[in-house]
Amino acid sequence: MTAVTTFDRPRFGLRGPAWLSSRQERTALLVGGAVLLAVCVWLLVLGGMISHYVHANHLENCNVVYFPPECRGRPEGLAVKLDPMWMPAVSITGWLLLALPPALGLFLGAPLLAREFETGTYRLAWTQSVSRRRWLAARLGVPLAATLAGSTVLAAVSTWWVGVIEGRFAVTGYYHWFTWLSRTTSGPAVVGFSLLGVALGAAVGLVVRRVVAAMAVTAALMLALRLAVDALRYLFTPARDALVTARIALDTGDPGTMLYGTGHLDTGTPLESDLLENGLISSDGHRLPLPSDWTTTLPDGRILCPTDACRAHPDVVQAYTSYQPPSVHWPMLWTEAGLALLLTVLLVGFCFLWIRRVR
Repeated sequence: MTAVTTFDRPRFGLRGPAWLSSRQERTALLVGGAVLLAVCVWLLVLGGMISHYVHANHLENCNVVYFPPECRGRPEGLAVKLDPMWMPAVSITGWLLLALPPALGLFLGAPLLAREFETGTYRLAWTQSVSRRRWLAARLGVPLAATLAGSTVLAAVSTWWVGVIEGRFAVTGYYHWFTWLSRTTSGPAVVGFSLLGVALGAAVGLVVRRVVAAMAVTAALMLALRLAVDALRYLFTPARDALVTARIALDTGDPGTMLYGTGHLDTGTPLESDLLENGLISSDGHRLPLPSDWTTTLPDGRILCPTDACRAHPDVVQAYTSYQPPSVHWPMLWTEAGLALLLTVLLVGFCFLWIRRVR
């Protein structure tokens, strides 16, 4: 009898180029899955410990910045206990979550096509009755589908974790919804930037055709796109203004000759708003931005203006604060995710157009 050779059967319903792509990327996908599982378990453990401490000490409504009266005077308060116990862990975890989408671009997306062209193995696939576009669809489809599934799980867990630690730690960047930790590790933006990282790495690899060079270019472009999308989100959620009546006194350069008190410019903005700009408005509507929201107020209520602009416009009638309220947090996250997904679609489309030029 003739011996029959048994080949590996396609798994998960994949056939042809898609099955081959899953085999080629199985090491990267398995490593990525293991990292995802480890990160999710760590987030659940760390978040669970912090949440238990907060509930056990009845600190649910306490915030290190906006400390309500019922939370004051407790020796076991937030900054006293939480910071020394979990501050390093929270800091490292935040940076880890921030680095995951770019890491997908570097270690999964960039080698995806660059390795094929660097080693020349793409020629073998193209001689097996498989069109270029079908081959490309398989090479991109499997990693993008795996990234979509994994990043969705990560987004759910990291969003819960951010909700537990947000406002609990007295370190810049961990306070509010608008700081980097909340913005980059919450909600649909995690999914959008993970997919963008893979698509960007694949597109760069298709053009550069060298793995190391593709990784370097992907890292630079991912940082640029992250900053660009982060800035563009403000275009879709215009800032709001809080106004109060105000009068000014010009800075004489000799503050010792007058009595004054220093405090925050109070314009009645909602708590935990993202303060974008503070300043004064003259009677003709001209805006005079202040260096910060800290102001010097004279006993008669006038604001001491330290800028030269006040000398040109001394007829100040109002003080203003431009801000984003907490209610725009999730709309901004969906905006960022939408922009990232749009760029992902454009990059995938670019790959299908560019593949026709490959010789």
